[in-house]
This record gives sequence, structure tokens and C-alpha cells, in this order.
Amino acid sequence: MNKHLKPWLLTGAAAGVAASYFLWRQKEAAKPILVDNAAFHARYGPWAIVTGAARPQGLGFGFARHLAARHLNLVLVDSQEEALLARAEELRRNYHVKVKPVVLDLGQPDFLPQLHAATDGLKIGLLVCNHMFTPPEAPAILEMDLTTHHAMLDINSRAYLTLLHSYGRQMVAQGHGGLIIISCQAALHGTPYTGAYAANKAYQLILGESLWYELQGTHVDALVVAPGLTNTSEEAHPDYPQFMIGEVDPVVAETLSELGRRHLVVPGFFTKLLYFANTHLLSRQQAVEQSGRPQTEAWLHN
Repeated sequence: MNKHLKPWLLTGAAAGVAASYFLWRQKEAAKPILVDNAAFHARYGPWAIVTGAARPQGLGFGFARHLAARHLNLVLVDSQEEALLARAEELRRNYHVKVKPVVLDLGQPDFLPQLHAATDGLKIGLLVCNHMFTPPEAPAILEMDLTTHHAMLDINSRAYLTLLHSYGRQMVAQGHGGLIIISCQAALHGTPYTGAYAANKAYQLILGESLWYELQGTHVDALVVAPGLTNTSEEAHPDYPQFMIGEVDPVVAETLSELGRRHLVVPGFFTKLLYFANTHLLSRQQAVEQSGRPQTEAWLHN
């Protein structure tokens, strides 16, 4: 069999196998969950921090809307001041909750004292780490300048650790809370020509999974989210078929339903199929190769 064809055939087979598994699992283990807002508020309230919350179609604002609907007050963190203030006012108007917008560059090494000052006196019960910096152009790893690499590490890795360490310790001390870490499918294996992004996401994945285990018995829940392609802007993923692209609200709803129940959530049916293929049917080398070929073609044509 042609070695380039085999991974695609395996992926096709994965779709059938994973579909059967997924439907069985849905029937047996994922029965409808009754949303108890009072219990959710007691465990994860009364205040939640959501980073990367300025874009109206983004995941961060999606989490903010769903949490406001559950009557949690919000601290919204982003570097885009005008958009952030607009999102805060929208949440106050539509959900009648308290909202504190904090304009902050999480890439700066000294951001934490400013955020501590903004949250002083607030009982933070939930932290959603969603912020992300990706340069407009994503060249090969050795073609990207070190300044950009370091900026990505500062925002996508160091800031995640800083936030999780600081507010995680507070939650352990108060005896309840939740930490949601937004990673993605790229964290599962190398992705040529977006390797720096994938490496940052892998850091988030491993950090979050490890926290989940270490926090057992503390009444603080950690959950890693690994979404696939998601419709977070009008220009998102124009080269991909619509069936591959998830919507924000279902991703957020599934994530919140799994908080305190699992260590990792892969939202959406198609994303679950890809996850099954990449982790069960393909070797890591095959997964990298399958990811790399279309990226190589696109990169060589630019």
C-alpha cells in the first residue's frame, strides 16, 4: 500500500469505528445532565476570571456569556481595551451580573500584581485560561525570529503557569474552585509549519492534565479543553469544509458540563473522530506526516 495513502485510509476507518464507539458512549455514559446553577455557583463562584475575552465571536466571550447566565460575576482580561469594555457592558446589560474589565498585556513579566490588585477582595472560584498569541504569519520554526518565539512562550506558556499557580493556590486555600485550560487538537502531536503554536498548546495540555491529578482531594477541579477548528471570527478557517468547524456555544456548553467530571474534554462529534484516529489508529509519526503534507503544500505555494 502506498505509504502516503495508508494514513488517510486509516483515518477513514477510524470514522466508522469511532462513530460506533461515540454513539455507544453517549448512550451509556453521557446521559443528560441537569444544570444545577446553585451547586455550580457554590463550587465555582461567586467570581470567575476569563482571559482572552474581548472578541465578540471568541471562545473567551462565549465562556463569559455562559458563566454570566449561571449568575457568576466576571473579571474579563484582555489587551484590547475598546473591545473589552464593550463586552463587559454587553454582559452587564444582558445578564445583570457584576463585570470588571481588566486591560492587561499577559505577555509582560510583571502583569500579576496588577491583576491581583483588580481581584483583591473578590472570591475567585473559577479561572478560564483562554488567551493566545499567534503571529499573523506562521513560518517554519527556524524561519521565525526568536523575538516572536519568546513572545509566544511568554503569553501562551509562562502566563498560563503564572495564572494557574497563583489562583490555583488561592482556590486550594479556600477549599473549592475550578481551572479550565483551553488547549487544542494541535497539542496532541507535532504540526509542521505551526510547530511553535502546537508546542505552546502541548505545554498547556500537559500542565493541565498534571494539575488535574495533583488537585484530587482538594475540591478544586482542573479541566483541559482540546477543541478542533472553531468558528471564532467571520474569517475563521475559510479553506476548510463547514462540517469540520465547530461553533462556540456547543464547545462552551460541553466544557462546562464536564467540569469536575473528567480531566480532558474534546468537544464536538467530528473532533472526537479526529482525536480517536490520531491517538488510536495512527502512530505519532503518521499523525505528524498527515498534518504536515497539506501545510507543506500551502507553505511552498506562499
